[in-house]
Amino acid sequence: MEPNIKPLILIVDDTPQNIQVLANILYEKGYNISIATSGNQALLSVNSDAPDLILLDIQMPGIDGYEVCKKIKSNPLTRDIPIIFLSAKIENEDLLQGFEAGAVDYITKPFNVAELTARVATHIALKKSKERIEAEKEKFEALHKKLNVAYSDIKNSITYAKLIQDGMLPDLNILREIGIQYLIIYKPKDTVSGDFYWAEYCNEKLFLAVADCTGHGVPGALLSMSGHNLLHEIINIEKIYDPAEILNNLNDRIRRILRQGLTIIHDGMDIALCVIDIKTKTLEYAGANSPVWYFHDNDFQKLFPDKLAIGEDHSKKKKSCFNKQIVQFNQGDRFFMFTDGVLDQFDNANHKKVTRKRFEKQLSKYMKQPFNTIKVDMLKFLREWQGDNQQTDDILLIGFEIS
Repeated sequence: MEPNIKPLILIVDDTPQNIQVLANILYEKGYNISIATSGNQALLSVNSDAPDLILLDIQMPGIDGYEVCKKIKSNPLTRDIPIIFLSAKIENEDLLQGFEAGAVDYITKPFNVAELTARVATHIALKKSKERIEAEKEKFEALHKKLNVAYSDIKNSITYAKLIQDGMLPDLNILREIGIQYLIIYKPKDTVSGDFYWAEYCNEKLFLAVADCTGHGVPGALLSMSGHNLLHEIINIEKIYDPAEILNNLNDRIRRILRQGLTIIHDGMDIALCVIDIKTKTLEYAGANSPVWYFHDNDFQKLFPDKLAIGEDHSKKKKSCFNKQIVQFNQGDRFFMFTDGVLDQFDNANHKKVTRKRFEKQLSKYMKQPFNTIKVDMLKFLREWQGDNQQTDDILLIGFEIS
């Protein structure tokens, strides 16, 4: 029903005097009126110009009010029109029969004007409310369909983006080819990940990186893909092999790409980068807020990173560039590189994180175990720690042993 249009009430009664009385009362209350003096005439009127409410006499020649009500309610186009029965009958069985036929109310003759107008107004208001609800429901269903389509498109795009991201990740079997055993645990929080690993053999050295980009999901994944490409360019095209210089160069390039300092973007990454020379048995390391932990001759040791992030303005720091650390390793030494998704995972009660201390204790169990056993045990530890809680962040752990 359009706003500012008077509701239309159909009065059905075979007594002209009743029709006149009702019409006068309701017209003064601001309603439009149509009339019918028989059941058949009422059905024709309803089908040609559907009213907002029907006042229907029960006892009429031909078909009575009950039958008229049933026919109106059986028609999908008219079944929502409220019908109030008018009758001198007030027996319970008459009331029951009227409600079973589909009436919403019952008014006895002679009419009480206040009662009549109040009930008419109530059922008109209920009808308007129902129409508004139905209209909102239709809008909601249409919007829901659009959202489902949009969600499906986004989901398909992100799923395809995962294929691209997974395709860019290196094949770590390159480590085995040069005599290095390894394990990897890679668990994105969302479909795509802000954590990434990178490995390349160049100039008779293995370059291995584990990085954690700001955020997770799509923003982190976009930055991780940039990190992949930039590391490849710096090492293979620029021929920079020093891990500290690689990170300094990476920082400058990320800042230029994201226009850091000129825009509101303050994203970046933490990264641990190792350069391994099998012949000289040396491991060179540089880190941006990302350490390397290792077992050397059965002793647990740590390589601490610079407190600098890739993508930030280092001129405001005490240290303005990254530094290199060198480790002389022995056969059987084990190294672990990881992102903070492991450390920051909340337990099942959502009260405690894994923390560095607890993770160090867990890693200390793995000094001599085979890597396959370590991976199974670490996944079990993370699963039991997390319980039914959601994964807090992307998780990435790489362990390797130099034979």
